[in-house]
Amino acid sequence: MILIITRPVWNYGRNLWLQELRRNLSPQVVLISFPSDEISLSDERKARVLLSKKPYQNFFSKIGRKKVILFTSPTSVEAFYKLCKKKFFLPGNGNGLLNERLSANNIDKIAIGAIGEGTATKLCERLLLPSSNNEYFRTRDLRKILYLKREGSGQRWAEEFSERIRSNFVVLIEGKGNSDTLAHSLKANSSKVFRIGMYKRRNLINSVTSVSLLEKISFLKKNFPKSTDNKQCISIVISSTTALSKLGSLIKRLHDGERLNIISHHDKILSQVKKIHVSIPCIRVKSLNPICISEEINHLL
Repeated sequence: MILIITRPVWNYGRNLWLQELRRNLSPQVVLISFPSDEISLSDERKARVLLSKKPYQNFFSKIGRKKVILFTSPTSVEAFYKLCKKKFFLPGNGNGLLNERLSANNIDKIAIGAIGEGTATKLCERLLLPSSNNEYFRTRDLRKILYLKREGSGQRWAEEFSERIRSNFVVLIEGKGNSDTLAHSLKANSSKVFRIGMYKRRNLINSVTSVSLLEKISFLKKNFPKSTDNKQCISIVISSTTALSKLGSLIKRLHDGERLNIISHHDKILSQVKKIHVSIPCIRVKSLNPICISEEINHLL
């Protein structure tokens, strides 16, 4: 089997997610990383200017007003974590999001939200463990995070927690260029919404990279053992509708000549796959945790 991973990658550092996936996959699986985007942190200077403005400073300084910090994806958590490591958001930084205004009397007024279980889990891994450098986040755990276990879309989160955020301030931790849909839903129920784009994306899928992938698959097929079926099974893990929109024509080409499976954690993505071609087999996994993905792939062998 050939397994193609389209998850975005950061512009520096090791891909720990992919390494863990490889450790848990059967040796029979050929793993190909074909990321849809390259992710990098947003410009820090511009972020400091934005966060130094009065509305953002008032977010934490208004005693008695309830607040929610909402992370939209595991990537938004990772970006926040990377900036925390740079001391950008830690107490003592006058322009930071978590600054000296986080007093003991004010800290309990702040709730943490996450879009999807994967984001909530990432929060625990990166910000809520005892090893975290941030005293505020160490006091939280998964049970106290506002998130939905299944179908954790932004729209559903806003609907589910509409009463919890009513008259609250909400800071939306997201990527630059994200859709306005979630922000509009939040504004309908909350007192004020502040959007902070912590990371940006660069598209990596184009005609050149698509041809390169097809050539790699063709080479691998020729070098599989003779006992392998002529139509080699190919599985593609897709993490977002944005990535799927870039892969539409490539999926059509692969479906015509291969035994193709599409794997995702979200019903919306899989329903969009059926619009590309109704006969493409789709597999829904609980989450994009690498262990969860590897168990499903190993089961298909």
